Amino acid sequence: MEVLSRNLDFLLDGLINTILLSLSCIGIALVVGIVIGVLQTNKNRLIKLLSRGYAELFRGLPIVITLFLVFFLLPEFGVNVNSYISAMIALSLWSSANISVAVRGAIQSIPPTQMEASLALGLSSYQTMRYVILPQAVRRMLPSVIGLMSNLVQSTSLSVLIGNLDFLKSAQLIIERVELMEGLSIATQMYMLVLAVYFIICYPLSILAKRVERIYR
Repeated sequence: MEVLSRNLDFLLDGLINTILLSLSCIGIALVVGIVIGVLQTNKNRLIKLLSRGYAELFRGLPIVITLFLVFFLLPEFGVNVNSYISAMIALSLWSSANISVAVRGAIQSIPPTQMEASLALGLSSYQTMRYVILPQAVRRMLPSVIGLMSNLVQSTSLSVLIGNLDFLKSAQLIIERVELMEGLSIATQMYMLVLAVYFIICYPLSILAKRVERIYR
């Protein structure tokens, strides 16, 4: 507890960094994922192929590989980004690809007669998608998207591999500093603290996803 009280501000900085990274990735992924998911149902074969290729590529790549690709590849093209921005881009690519698949499945689960009826009433394809299809699709995809948010929060811990100072990295630095300067072994306690904090964040999301799924079922 003494070590924790001395380093509380440093730990809170790492926790805030983790929360901000998670929220920014969720916001970006929702927008990009919905757009890509809608494009995957487009009648144009080229658009459908490109959007599905995007989804399959970033869903198929391990998150660690995507992190390294973004972090090391962007500077080769003259785009200098720090570890936080690199992690945000990589995690947004992965999560948006997964959300797009959920969006596509939700849209395809809507009976096609609703699309036909809307067009027959004079609505354009855009209006039909916005006012008829998407509102129903959002309800169907919401449980899986909430579950994905929980996975995304957990996956932010992988950003330590490219040097991002998140909650896990803060705990690791405290362990190294205390063991070096004071000769105390606090690794078990600090990692248990990290486990508890991630559990407190992610478990309510899992419960929420189950409740939403039960309600909409």
